Amino acid sequence: MRKISLALLGILCLNISVKASYTDHRFHNVDSLEAVMAGWTAMDIEKAGEEELKHLVKDLDELMYGCLNTNSVKSEYYARMMLGIAKRMAWPEWECAAAKTIGQHFWYKEQFDSAAFYYRIAMDAVERIPATEPTERDNSLSSMYGTLGNLYSMMDSIDTAMDYYIKAGEIFKAQGWHNSSATLYYNMGETMRNEDALKEAEKYYHESLKYARLADDSLAVATACKGLGSLYLDMGRTAKAMRYLNDANIYFAQHEDEELQFRMESLDYTGQVLALQKKHLTLIIILFTTLILLAASTYFVIKGLRRTKQEKAELTEVMDETVETLSNAPKPSDIILKPREKEILDLVAKGYTNPQIAEALCLSPETIKWYKRKLFALFDASNSAELVRIVKEKELI
Repeated sequence: MRKISLALLGILCLNISVKASYTDHRFHNVDSLEAVMAGWTAMDIEKAGEEELKHLVKDLDELMYGCLNTNSVKSEYYARMMLGIAKRMAWPEWECAAAKTIGQHFWYKEQFDSAAFYYRIAMDAVERIPATEPTERDNSLSSMYGTLGNLYSMMDSIDTAMDYYIKAGEIFKAQGWHNSSATLYYNMGETMRNEDALKEAEKYYHESLKYARLADDSLAVATACKGLGSLYLDMGRTAKAMRYLNDANIYFAQHEDEELQFRMESLDYTGQVLALQKKHLTLIIILFTTLILLAASTYFVIKGLRRTKQEKAELTEVMDETVETLSNAPKPSDIILKPREKEILDLVAKGYTNPQIAEALCLSPETIKWYKRKLFALFDASNSAELVRIVKEKELI
């Protein structure tokens, strides 16, 4: 359904009139034209002169388009009458208009092969438009390229569809038809997005936005922004999506009565973006919290490993000294203090507590206690004060 809606939108937007004199049929009195048409018989048409047939074809053109959205059966009937006259009189521009309209009726019924048959008739007619009328030819040719692009898009021949779109775009660009270019590239963006070719779709949406701004068409600008916003939503780029959707919403909010459907689509996309941003924010918070906890855990593990390594080194030193002490068993008069023992005795003499000595020497409190017990035993002292007195008497510190 989405692809059908897209393609029909493209046809309506790209359906440039093949006659410069054609005016808006919606304000014409179709009933009065039908009354005039009822007076024509097959015999009258066969006998009519060229000027009469020109007037008749113009009336058929008005009726064909006038009934297009209200009575498809009548519209197709008048288109077939017009096609017959145009072929007989070799009027390729009218032949193109009639064949293309018949093709559209088959399109609406999703009879795409039949639609393609009449589109080919229309394309053949375009190629017979005299070279002396280049604008008329380009007008009709670009319209047919766009229509064929839509048709092959519906038939899932995407490469063929894009070839026709590109041909139409070249004519639009050469003629400076910026508004038509904006519509064409938007349709190309929608086609590629539907095929999940998001990078290609992004390129075409931006082209649509560029030409919409050149045309100074605020609706086309808002539509292109809506397309880009929904595309970036699909790509998960929520900041960009919100920027373009905000631009689209500003326009649609000012034209709510005329563009209600587009406004509702744009608001729906905006809601999806906000929900996705909330989800992303939650994930970021969880990730950030996890990283903090991981960093804290790593810090404490490293700190514990360093402490274990230090304690191991201290234990090795203590055991080595214990073995040495037991082996030598010096007499009190022969005692020679080791550097570490002297450092500890100096700090004990200054009144340092065990924790203060440990901090000053970068050792653990347990190691300091072990050294002090060893010194107490070595000098036969019962406390720190007695130890300091004995050591000073012996002039060891």
